[in-house]
Amino acid sequence: METLQRAGTRTVEPIVLDNFWLDGEAERGADGEYLAKSHLGWEEHFAGLGKRLPTVQEYIVTLKHLSERDDSFLPGILQDLRESALCTGPLLNYRNSNIPLGDGYLDQLVKDSAWKNALQDEVLQYNVPEAADILLRVSGKRPYILTPSAQGREYHPEMAVWLYIDTDRFYLLCDNNPFNLIGLARGVREVGAAGARVGKSGSACRDPAMTEEQRLTARIEEELSRFDGFVGTYGQENYAKIKQEVAQNLKGLYKR
Repeated sequence: METLQRAGTRTVEPIVLDNFWLDGEAERGADGEYLAKSHLGWEEHFAGLGKRLPTVQEYIVTLKHLSERDDSFLPGILQDLRESALCTGPLLNYRNSNIPLGDGYLDQLVKDSAWKNALQDEVLQYNVPEAADILLRVSGKRPYILTPSAQGREYHPEMAVWLYIDTDRFYLLCDNNPFNLIGLARGVREVGAAGARVGKSGSACRDPAMTEEQRLTARIEEELSRFDGFVGTYGQENYAKIKQEVAQNLKGLYKR
């Protein structure tokens, strides 16, 4: 098991992507210690902070981007996945699911059209072969999914999805009810559609040479630029002060 230096109680900037910001580390309590909760516990916790649990798709997207730019945030996520497990959302509802019974490696299951469609539509929301390749590339372990038995699905139709790297597999644990498995989580804040458009058109905050502090500042400036039409309403000087105050408040939210 790897031993990486953690951040302690210092502020960690979020991981800034096109249309969402993922916490830069697992959630901590007021004492600086990492929190461990069930899926239901995490849903309640993040709801009180204006965040939510990341989807499996968002973790795949994040891991892909971090690995491509050799980002310093990648080792921290991998450590979370190895030392505990990371909780994702939303719950899988096996009442209305087409996920077949059984377990297996994604690169094998994808050869079965029923498995391929169910994985792509219900679990990953991502191209299955590409997702399997990303998870293997970042972890060195083949991704493997566990699902409940027929009895388990009947007894607990709604199941949480946890991500976990073991000694020989990258697990997608889809067989735990919302309150029995305890582990770590990171929160997500969404940015608006305008933020996504800016990112896709060549956002400055995608520059790999920038620090995370600089990326955060650039993304906030891009988001607030949508309101530059109010300069005429407030005057240049007053508008600049308002914009600066809002930017500081937004930074404060992500440093709590």
